Amino acid sequence: MKKPIQHKANKLSTLKGFTLVELMVAMGIAIVIMSMLVGITNVAMGAWQRSRAEVRASRQAKAMLDVMARDFESIVLRSGNINEWLYCKTETDLPGPDRDKSTNAAELMFFTSATDRYQGALGTSKDLGGDVCAVSYKLAFQDPLDASESPTSTFVFYRQLVDPKPTFDSLLAKPDLKQAFNAEGGNNRFETATSNSGSTDSQYEFVCENVYQYSITFRVDVSDPMSVGSTVKPVRVTLGDAGTANEFRIYGDRLDTDGTPASGAMSVSNEQLKSGKVTGCEISITVLSDTGINQLKTRTFIDEKAKAKFLQEHSYEFTKSVDLPGL
Repeated sequence: MKKPIQHKANKLSTLKGFTLVELMVAMGIAIVIMSMLVGITNVAMGAWQRSRAEVRASRQAKAMLDVMARDFESIVLRSGNINEWLYCKTETDLPGPDRDKSTNAAELMFFTSATDRYQGALGTSKDLGGDVCAVSYKLAFQDPLDASESPTSTFVFYRQLVDPKPTFDSLLAKPDLKQAFNAEGGNNRFETATSNSGSTDSQYEFVCENVYQYSITFRVDVSDPMSVGSTVKPVRVTLGDAGTANEFRIYGDRLDTDGTPASGAMSVSNEQLKSGKVTGCEISITVLSDTGINQLKTRTFIDEKAKAKFLQEHSYEFTKSVDLPGL
């Protein structure tokens, strides 16, 4: 009698797969892990972008502060005359988009012994002699490439250096430095091109961009009216809306300002301040990040508090003090 044939069971039928519950649990775990990775990546990217913005702002600030500090350290002042040697006045028409203009900017002119005179070609045929240059600083809102206002406009800081020969011919020994500067073509025409014509508007130099505001604080030694003898104390005079003055001028025989010492300083009158001696200055600037600049041009703030919060999140503050040679 033949035995019945026994078929081997299909091994595949004995293998077990994942149940629906197991698949859902695995997918949930994967989603949690991916969410954590995305969150960590976003945090890392945000930190990197903030660090990059701060480094760029620091470079912009360093470029501006170093250039201004060098010019101030070599400032040329002469006593015993009625000529004007430094002119600084807060801008009445502040640069910036119509909705959000700069909070503070000053037009600054003075004389200095600049080492980059004649475009740095000292001792060559371009060097026409002399070492006293006139220099002017101004903050503008425009395209840094073509000097016009466009969708790519930003806050641009310019330095205008007038070489010694045209300085001697047209600007030195003038009782009104601003008027003399304007008469010779320096009337706020800040361009990117450089000319070798020898006129007072011969050199226009881009210094940095994204400078939202800057202010100048002058340190003045004034005799203390409340003390016995000739005690001298330093007071601070800051130009700008948040400061104590809108104008500050240094002449060969006096100071001239419409301001008073900053709060907390000793009480002195405007006349006593004018008889003081300038010993130094402090340059303070606010640099916006690229993101801050782009948002500032399109964003509408509901009030000043919201704007202040925005500036705090997207800007960086820098200051530098410089000692000045006295008259």
